[in-house]
Amino acid sequence: MSKERFVAFFDAIMAIIMTIVVLEFVIPEGTKWSDLTVLGFQVLAYAVSFFWLGGMWIIIHNIWHDVRVLDRGVLWVNIAMLFFSSMIPFLVVYLGRNIGELVPQLIYGIDVLCITFLNELSVELLARHHECVKKEIKSFRISIGTDFLIKVIGIIVGVTIFPPAILISVMLAMIFLIVWNGIKRRKDKKTVKPQ
Repeated sequence: MSKERFVAFFDAIMAIIMTIVVLEFVIPEGTKWSDLTVLGFQVLAYAVSFFWLGGMWIIIHNIWHDVRVLDRGVLWVNIAMLFFSSMIPFLVVYLGRNIGELVPQLIYGIDVLCITFLNELSVELLARHHECVKKEIKSFRISIGTDFLIKVIGIIVGVTIFPPAILISVMLAMIFLIVWNGIKRRKDKKTVKPQ
């Protein structure tokens, strides 16, 4: 299948996933700042999830930039990744309404780990047949491995001590990926020789 066809599908689904959470927010009755507390931690959970998914989307598009054709394995792995991503709107609202509770945090954390794992698997499959991806795989493995490790530590801390550590770990992973990609982009610009 041509990359463009699947990317259009992928982009449409991700756009829906990233914005549909807002529809679940309860509109406050009053117009005072204190009336906004009804939203509680839902806005925080939404912001973390939105920017984490957005960062993942940027990374995917950077890796796929020079890929022309996708095989069935890559397609199915990305369909599975979209499935777990589609759970984010429900999980953000559930988590936001129950921020200090373990079960919503844990389900959210496991879902995010599944998305991360499937993203890694997708890139590994692409690297088998695409030289353009193969040359970026070492850097990608470092970034996704660190991302995964941050989330696993967050889940361990969340399960044993402080449940919100799971959402916090996703936020830290998001910040790491932004910084990592910024450093990588600057490094790549320095290695490109002017003509």
